[in-house]
Amino acid sequence: MSEKLSGETTYFPPQAYDEHLYETFADAASLQSYEYLNGNPEYRKEQKDKFLSGDIQNPRLDYPDIDLAKLTQAESDLLSMKQHIIANEQNEVVKQTYRWRLNEKIAEVRMLKAVASEDMSRFKRYCDFIYGKPSPDIFAYTVNSIRTKAEASINSEDETINRIASDLLKLLPVMNEPQITELPDGSVINYAHKQTLKEMGNLINIPEEVSKLDAAQIQEAFESALQQIGDTDWRVAIDEQTSRTAVSVNQEEMKVNIPQSRSVAKAKLAGLIVHEIGTHVARRVNGERSRLKLLGLGLDRYEAGDEGVATMREQALANNADDFSGLDGHLAIGLARGLDGQPRDFRQVYEVLEKYYLLNNLTKGKELDEALVKAQNTAWNRSVRTFRGTNCKTPGVCFTKDIIYREGNMGVWDVIRNNPEEMIHFNIGKYDPSNVRHLWILEQLGITEKDLSQFEEEEEEELEY
Repeated sequence: MSEKLSGETTYFPPQAYDEHLYETFADAASLQSYEYLNGNPEYRKEQKDKFLSGDIQNPRLDYPDIDLAKLTQAESDLLSMKQHIIANEQNEVVKQTYRWRLNEKIAEVRMLKAVASEDMSRFKRYCDFIYGKPSPDIFAYTVNSIRTKAEASINSEDETINRIASDLLKLLPVMNEPQITELPDGSVINYAHKQTLKEMGNLINIPEEVSKLDAAQIQEAFESALQQIGDTDWRVAIDEQTSRTAVSVNQEEMKVNIPQSRSVAKAKLAGLIVHEIGTHVARRVNGERSRLKLLGLGLDRYEAGDEGVATMREQALANNADDFSGLDGHLAIGLARGLDGQPRDFRQVYEVLEKYYLLNNLTKGKELDEALVKAQNTAWNRSVRTFRGTNCKTPGVCFTKDIIYREGNMGVWDVIRNNPEEMIHFNIGKYDPSNVRHLWILEQLGITEKDLSQFEEEEEEELEY
């Protein structure tokens, strides 16, 4: 709709289908469960020291941010909203879309309550409901790729590399050759590169005279990118918690956190910008401006698509996709869940990861002492990410969220290979372009009630567990 004002035409976008629902949903459902699984840095360091020294078999992680009273209220609010939408929403597509999303958020809250009560069975059940189970084929693909590199190192003239490679091969399972999506070829990567530059090039503003940027310079580059998006509600902050090393986006607080100790090479900063600002933030901003505002906080199980798009853009910008992203996280989760038939606890997963990282460090030319310290730190951090929310000692129970990086990256590259034109839609909001249900939702009123019902399956029954 438009109207004339002093000779100019002003455009008024049509009202969103869920204008009457979104703010209430945002208030009730903006929490991100993993933000509540951090611990006290001093306590966690004590646990790390005891673990590495062998004084304890497995660490006991703390979760000081979990407030049962707050979670109980959040669960009640989400259930009330769900019942209200079921009873009153006239648009069947909107009703079902919110129902799926609310089921997911209710499960997140219940998963956190299971953390507080140390109910590992319920934790695992809700974790699977939210993030899914790791793909056995992708796990096999990952393990086999690591085995191939380790086998090549067996013939190294360096006796230490030879020994560590042999140790790693003994710890890794032997897997059958899986049926897996092939890596994107040069033409697919080139198409994605050009499209990413076309859409994201204006976000990249990096000083020419520097080769490496510290946290303050990263902050400045991110803020410049936010200005290009045209958003004023988001902010970029430097995180002073020394235990964190990765840049993160907090959707609940609308904040991008940069660890104080973080530095990045100029060549990698462009990829970081298109990942964090160009994807995670821009998809939130654009989604809230769309005709389905829920795309701001995301359709249910959108995160695989969000991370898949973000990591694809990093790879495309670098013109390099020699492996799918997220190898470490998927490996650790597959080992913990026992996709080879042997469920593992924290210690057992850590031992494989330590050897894996140590071999990587040695083959990159690091001296043994330095390589070992770095491997232990990296293996500890990855194991904590994998077992956060758990008691760390129950084999087969872990936090499966990080499968979204590898499986999402594979899914997005597959979309580009088979339907490259879909790339132009990636930033309309937070959806998974490899999820058929999401594509149908985006057709909005073209989705029939019959189509919707086939996806319902046993979700409601699982949620009540």
